[in-house]
Amino acid sequence: MIASAYVVHGAIIASVGILTLSGCSRPVAVQAPATTFACEPVLAAAPIRLLGELQRETTPREAAAVAWGDPPIVIVCGIEFETPPDAQVLTIEGVDWVVEMTEAGSVFTTVSSQPTVQVRVPVAYRPEIDAVVEITPTLPMR
Repeated sequence: MIASAYVVHGAIIASVGILTLSGCSRPVAVQAPATTFACEPVLAAAPIRLLGELQRETTPREAAAVAWGDPPIVIVCGIEFETPPDAQVLTIEGVDWVVEMTEAGSVFTTVSSQPTVQVRVPVAYRPEIDAVVEITPTLPMR
């Protein structure tokens, strides 16, 4: 009877430790519109892992965004976007993406579907296109 009490006590301590560790990472601050009905399926279909990185909490909570890893890869849904006339467009699995290169990484924005989805990939994940190739099949708007 005493041995089983130690097992239960140990399991509770282990559970608290896991919860404490998972609560240590800070939410990723994102700039994104509030989640809309059109974005709910996009966000719900987002994979738990992207490029081997686990999903992270975002702030504000109502933002239409999902993040993975550190530095964070961020997908934002429902943004306003006007395609530049000189845009570089890639088609992946039937979805057209505009690519914008920055010093911090690459920004990929859909142009052939609604709602508009943007994936921001830091340079740490080179080649950045791998994140878009991995996430495109999960998009319900394909």
